[in-house]
Amino acid sequence: MGGILVSQSLRSLVAQGNISALRQITEQQIQPSSLDLRLGARIWQLQCSFLPGTQGVSRKLGRLATASYRTDRDEPLVLHQGGVYLAELEEVLELPDDIWGRSNPKSSTGRLDVFVRLLTEEGYAFDTVPPGYRGRLYLEITPQSFHVAVRRGDCLAQLRLARGKPSLGVDELEEWQAAAPLCTWSDGSAAPVMDGMPPGVLLSVDLLAMGKGRPVGYQARRHQPPIDLARRDLPLDGYWTDLYERPDEGHVLEPEQFYIFATRERLCIPPELCAELVAFDATKGELRTHYAGFIDPGFGWSAEDEHPGARLVLEIRTHDVPFLLEHGQPLFRLEFMRNETPPDTLYGASGNNYQAQELKLAKQFRMAR
Repeated sequence: MGGILVSQSLRSLVAQGNISALRQITEQQIQPSSLDLRLGARIWQLQCSFLPGTQGVSRKLGRLATASYRTDRDEPLVLHQGGVYLAELEEVLELPDDIWGRSNPKSSTGRLDVFVRLLTEEGYAFDTVPPGYRGRLYLEITPQSFHVAVRRGDCLAQLRLARGKPSLGVDELEEWQAAAPLCTWSDGSAAPVMDGMPPGVLLSVDLLAMGKGRPVGYQARRHQPPIDLARRDLPLDGYWTDLYERPDEGHVLEPEQFYIFATRERLCIPPELCAELVAFDATKGELRTHYAGFIDPGFGWSAEDEHPGARLVLEIRTHDVPFLLEHGQPLFRLEFMRNETPPDTLYGASGNNYQAQELKLAKQFRMAR
C-alpha cells in the first residue's frame, strides 16, 4: 500500500525544507496531487539528448553543450523547433528516504508539441526521482512543431511524489467502476477494467462531430512565428488546420506531424484518487499517443450528485509510416492511483483552462474564430 502526496503534504515538505527553490515556491505551483516545476535562469543548447549517469549533469554539459543562455532577461528566449535544450529548474529536493517521484509535461506543454523530460543529477532514467533523492533538477526541452519563447519561472513540467505503491489493483478499480464510475463511455455506461501491468481502463479516440459541424481534431502547421508561453490570444488559424468528421474514412496521420484529438470516454476523478496515462503500447500502432500524463483529483468531478465528467485531449504523433486513425480506435491505458488523503484543493476549484473540457487546444490560443 501507499499513496500519492497531495497539496497539504506538499506544503509541509516545502515548510520543512524537503522541497526548496532558488526563488520562493508559490501557492500557484501546488496542485491537488503534483507540484509545478519552474524554469531557472540558465538554459543550454545540446548536441544531443543524454542521461547523466555517474558523470553527472555538469560533466556531460561540458562535452555536449554548444551554447548557453539566460532566461531572466527582459526579452523571452526563443527555443527553436527541432533543437535539444537543457534547463536548470528552480526547485531543489531533499526528499525523505521513503518518498519517490515521477514527472510529466504540463497539459499546455504537451498540446504545444514540446517534448520535455526531467533529469536528476546522476540519473539513469528520465522523469524518475529515486527515493530519498537530494539535489538539483533539470529539464530537457525539445520543441517539435513550433518555436517557443520562454522566460524564467515558466512551468513546463510537474512532479508527483509518492510513498509505497499507490496503484489500484483490479478488484479495487472494478469496485469503483461499479459504484461510482471513474471512466464512462459516451452512453454513460462504465468502461470495463482491463487487467494488465498496471490494471487500468482502455481509452479510445472520438472522430465524430455528431452532426454539429465542429472540428474533431487539429493538425499543427509548421514554420510559424514563435509561440510566447505568456500569450493567451494567439489566432488558432495561424498555427492549426481543422480536421472534420469523416465517418467512413477516418483520418490518415502523416509521419512526424502533430495532431490533437479527444477521447470518446469521460473521466470523473474523485478526491480520493488521481490517474496517469500509461506509456503507449506499440502493438496499437507506431505512434505516440500522449505527452501530459497526470490527471489530478477533481478532474471532471463535482460535489453535486451529477458528475458530467471531462474528456481527455490526445496529443498524437506517428512515426515512419502513415497511420489510419478511425473512430473508436483504442489507443492507451489509464492507470488509477490512491492519494494518501483527499487534497484540500481540487482540480478546477479556483478555475482551470481544462476542467470539464471537450476538444481544446493549449491555453495560448483563442478558440473562438
